Amino acid sequence: MTTTSPAAPDPDDGDQAADHHQVDRAAKASPDGGKGPGAASVGTSAGTSTPLSVAWPVSAGQRPRSRGRGRGDNPLPPAAEVRWKSGSTEPVRKGVMVSLALFQRATGRELWHLVLPRQRNDRATRDALGDLQAAGRVREELRLPDNRKLWCLTAAGRREAAGLLPAGAKLSALRPERDGPGTAFSEHALDVVATAGLLARAGIGYLEAFSTEVEHAIPHRRSLFTDLVLRDPGAKVPVLLVEVDRENEGVGTLVEKLTSYRAWCELPAKAAAKAAFEASLRRAGTRTHGLRLWPTVYPPTGREGLPPVALVFEAGRKRTRPGTKPLTPEQKKEKEKADHLRLLRRIQAVEAASEDAWYAPPYRGDNITARNYHHALPVVATTLPLLCRFGAGAPWHRFGRDGWYTLTNALDNPDGDELLRAEQAAADQARQEREQERQKAERARRRPACTRCKAPFSDERWAERERAAWGDDGLCAGCRQAAADRKAREEAERERAAAQAAAAEAKRRGSWWRRS
Repeated sequence: MTTTSPAAPDPDDGDQAADHHQVDRAAKASPDGGKGPGAASVGTSAGTSTPLSVAWPVSAGQRPRSRGRGRGDNPLPPAAEVRWKSGSTEPVRKGVMVSLALFQRATGRELWHLVLPRQRNDRATRDALGDLQAAGRVREELRLPDNRKLWCLTAAGRREAAGLLPAGAKLSALRPERDGPGTAFSEHALDVVATAGLLARAGIGYLEAFSTEVEHAIPHRRSLFTDLVLRDPGAKVPVLLVEVDRENEGVGTLVEKLTSYRAWCELPAKAAAKAAFEASLRRAGTRTHGLRLWPTVYPPTGREGLPPVALVFEAGRKRTRPGTKPLTPEQKKEKEKADHLRLLRRIQAVEAASEDAWYAPPYRGDNITARNYHHALPVVATTLPLLCRFGAGAPWHRFGRDGWYTLTNALDNPDGDELLRAEQAAADQARQEREQERQKAERARRRPACTRCKAPFSDERWAERERAAWGDDGLCAGCRQAAADRKAREEAERERAAAQAAAAEAKRRGSWWRRS
């Protein structure tokens, strides 16, 4: 919540206002109003006035203190403390100093978007700038043509901001103090800060997630320095390499940058063997990135392909000559329309000339025709006025597609989902087959065998044995049938022998009766 507070001190007051303020507080905090021992006498005196000098406060005859800051009853005056006149809060002041430490220079508008992207106005940021200026932490470097103030850190502010950032964070260089025409500003650097603030306000990244002028070293080439890099692991856009263009470079230069990004993303990891790396490039799907350098530098993108590159275009401004009449509202609208059409044509020109860098080769498999984005460089483009106007819903153009999308939709690959689904189906099928083989081997190991012929039981015989609680003979179906047949034959032989014996006995008895 923004607190209504008095206006910040004038820029000309600067450090002198803070120094006078501290001196006044120290004088008022002293027991005698600044006229104690050691102070020069102001009025006339009959005798010689000799300044006194004592090491400790004067005792009033009371028992000395056994502990504390002094031995007398008059304590030492407290150190002068900075009083924040504008009533700014400490988190906002820290955010302002961190922003200036990362981006070197910015106006209140960019600092507002970076520090308080959800606020409706920049009042809290302006209060923090006023308080930090009075405390000697920031200073106004110059005024822009549109009368905005450009702020930067002082040496004391830079030292304090270094303690607020995590270890290893890259701080911008300290701006030297210059006056007059020697002080200039880079519109490109200011657009980079504005782009970071607009992305943060759109919910893409936050202050500490941005870094500027990140070097990407390429062997046998000139190093590539990225204007703005976003690292936000786990977010919808975990990584984004941003290039800001103000029409001060040719189309060929932008194409060369995209080609350099593609070359850097295809570099092998430091510990990767050459044969293993070349073999990984021929693999399908995400395995092709297993031994590359970029996964060791940036977090996973969560999508197919290499880290995305964003091109943000802004119309170059011509210096207004002295005495030129200001444009009317109608002329401003016509100029904005002309700039917008010129930037769209520039986007189309870069897209057509850099096809080798972002092209996604088609993939044709079993009843599948899609684009293989695992070997493509995602490139999206927009303009700074579109970011300012639409915020999170700003339209982005994806190279190789028609139309405009939001940033997350532009980075997604709907025409490559068939390939992704095919890879997932193949992986699931392989996993199921491995599981079935494992279960089959485990079942074969547990399958019982016949106690006579040692042949493994069939599934039906095994189920029968499992159902029998006790009394199972342990024979397979074949041995059990053979035993049953043998038993039947033996029973038949016994019955036949008994019948023959009974017939012989009957014959013997009948023949004896006839003789008698």
